[in-house]
Amino acid sequence: MSAHAIPSQFRVARSALRSHPIGGLIARTACFNVAAMAAAALGGVILARALGPTVRGEYAAVQAWFGVVLVAGEAGQSAAVCFYVARDPRRARGYVATSRSMMLATGTVALLAGIVVAPTLAHGLPGLTTAYRVAFAGSIVAFMSTSYTTALQARATNRWNLVRLSQPLLGMVAIIALWWLRLLSLDTAIDTIVSTTAVQLGYAYFWCRRTRLAPGIARAKLVRPLAVYGLSQLAAVTPAVVNMYLDQLVLSQLVAPADLGRYAVAVSITMIPVPLVSAIGNVALPRLAAQRTVSAHSHRLQRAAVLASVLIATAIMLPLAVSCIWLIPLVFGPAYRGAVPLLWLLTPAGVFLACGQVVGDLLRGLNRPGYVATAQGLAAVCTVILLLALVPSLGVAAAAITTSVAYGVALAVMIRSLWRSPHAGQPVNTHSEGH
Repeated sequence: MSAHAIPSQFRVARSALRSHPIGGLIARTACFNVAAMAAAALGGVILARALGPTVRGEYAAVQAWFGVVLVAGEAGQSAAVCFYVARDPRRARGYVATSRSMMLATGTVALLAGIVVAPTLAHGLPGLTTAYRVAFAGSIVAFMSTSYTTALQARATNRWNLVRLSQPLLGMVAIIALWWLRLLSLDTAIDTIVSTTAVQLGYAYFWCRRTRLAPGIARAKLVRPLAVYGLSQLAAVTPAVVNMYLDQLVLSQLVAPADLGRYAVAVSITMIPVPLVSAIGNVALPRLAAQRTVSAHSHRLQRAAVLASVLIATAIMLPLAVSCIWLIPLVFGPAYRGAVPLLWLLTPAGVFLACGQVVGDLLRGLNRPGYVATAQGLAAVCTVILLLALVPSLGVAAAAITTSVAYGVALAVMIRSLWRSPHAGQPVNTHSEGH
C-alpha cells in the first residue's frame, strides 16, 4: 500500500466505524470492556500486593488450569449460540436451551476430569489441591452461564454488556472487602470467582427472560448445527488456549511460584488494550453473521476494524512499555520489579493479541471459524517448539518471547485469510470454507 493510500484508507475506516448504529454500539461496548478490565485489574493489584509473588503465582496457576477446563467444557458454544441466535431469531429460544443442555453434559465430564487431576497439578500440596477443586467445581456454573450470556450478545448488546460487567465488578468489591477484613487468601480469592460467577448466571437468565430468549425447550434437531459450529470454534479456540495458557501452565510446573507471579503480572498488563480493541469485533460478529451476502458496507467495516485495532493497540502498549520501569514497582510493589523486562518482551504480544481478537471475530461472523483454527493451530505449534527450545536456557523470559512470536503468527495468518474472504455480492454464511 502506498503512502498516499494510507490516509485514504484511514478516512474510510473512520467513516465506517462512526456509522450509526454500529459506531455507538462499539463505543458503548468498549466502555463496558474497559470497566470490566479496570475492575479485574484493581482486584488483581490488591491480590498481588496482599498475597505476594509466591501466592500470586499459585493463584495464576489455578486460573490458568481453570481457563483450560472452561474452554473444554464450553465446546465452542459461546460463538455457536451467538451466531445462530443472530441468524435464525425465530428459533432463538430453542438454540439457547439446546446449547445449555449440551454444555451441562460436556461440562460435567470436564469438571470430573479437573477434580481428578487436581492433586497432580498442586504437587500434592493439600491447600493448593483444595483451591483447584473449588475452581473446577465452579466451572459447571460458568458452562451454564455461557449459553444465556452469549445469546444476549446477538439479541441485546447493551444487556449483554451489563451481564459481562457484573462478575468482575462484584469480584472487585468482594476482594476489597476481604482485604479490608484481613480475610484475603488463596482460598477466599477462588471462592470469590465461583460465587460471583453464580450471580452472573442468575443475572444473565433474568435478562434472557426479559428479552424472550428464555425459557426454551431443548430440541434434538438443533444439536447438530450447534455442535458442528461449536466444534469448529473449539478447533479454533483450543490452539488459541494453548497460545494463551501454555506458557503459564508450563511455568506452573517448572519454575518457582514467585517467578510465575511476576510473569503473570507482566501478562496482565499486556491485556490492557484488549477491552477497547475487542469491542470492535464484539459488535461486528453478530452483524456479519446476520447477513446473507457480503455488501460493500461490510467490506468497509472489515477494513476499518483491522486498521483501528492496530492503531489503538499500538497507542496503548508503547507508552506502557516506556513507563513500566517505574510503574510496575509503584503499583504492584518492589517485589515485582522483575516483571519489567518481561513486559518489554511481551509488548508485541499485547498488540498482536488485541488485533487478533478482532480479526478472529470478523472471520467467525463470516462463518469461517476454520480459518481461525488454522491460524491458531500454526501458532500453537510455534508455542510448543519455542518453549521446548528456549525454557531450559532462558527460563521465564523464554515464555515471554514465545508468546509474542506465537500471537504474531496467528494474526498474520488470520489477516491473510480475511483478505481471501467473499467479496461484495457473494454469499456469507452458506459458502463452504476452503483453505
